[in-house]
Amino acid sequence: MDKSNLFSEKFSKKSDEELKTILISKQHVKEAKQAALWELERREEQPNSKVKNIDVPTKSKTEHQMSKADKNFFKWRMLITGISFIAIALYFNYETLLATKSSLKEVSGRVEYSKTIIERVSATNRSGYKSYSNKATLEIKISEHPRPFRIFENIGQSRIHDGYQRLARLLNKGEQVSLLIPENKLKYGPEFFELTINGKTEISIESTKSQDYTTFALLTSFGALFIFLGMRANWIEQLRGMFRS
Repeated sequence: MDKSNLFSEKFSKKSDEELKTILISKQHVKEAKQAALWELERREEQPNSKVKNIDVPTKSKTEHQMSKADKNFFKWRMLITGISFIAIALYFNYETLLATKSSLKEVSGRVEYSKTIIERVSATNRSGYKSYSNKATLEIKISEHPRPFRIFENIGQSRIHDGYQRLARLLNKGEQVSLLIPENKLKYGPEFFELTINGKTEISIESTKSQDYTTFALLTSFGALFIFLGMRANWIEQLRGMFRS
């Protein structure tokens, strides 16, 4: 079967270098590139041709290549995003992750009141998309301290927190409680790490830290992924070429 199309006759008069240029050109249509390839193959097959084993460039080496500026932009954007994730993870979780019982201050007293609060919170990502979830708060006011103490947990789309509500029912006025909190934030009424009611530990420092470990691990994993992508700009370039070829 004769391999030809409407470009074949015109391209038969072009040099080998011109045909190779057409093959990698972004301005030429698919049919033109096909005609150039057929013409080069035809010339290779001629017995007396001086054109032997012609090296035909492929589009994968050029069409999918990122410019140096694009590659640097991609690299630094991924690196900055990754470092931001890790920085946020450390900023919001370092105190809990490093906390030990010996580093915390024990505050004891009688319950003045306790309550569970469910509130809607939002977060906006880099692209401007805003997501919503619910945050549960257990608040405890001790008679011997001027400010209430709190513990928080994100509960997704749930409207209740069974654990906090159960504890709120146990924390009747006058009950004896003991809290472990960071000593340097005692005057602010900070988040507590451990709760003991009448000698029984209801919230342990281990359970509090495990929740923060999960958040910390998730954020740092995202950070490491973005840093990896930033350092592998060449690999991403090749991947783009595979999907577009």
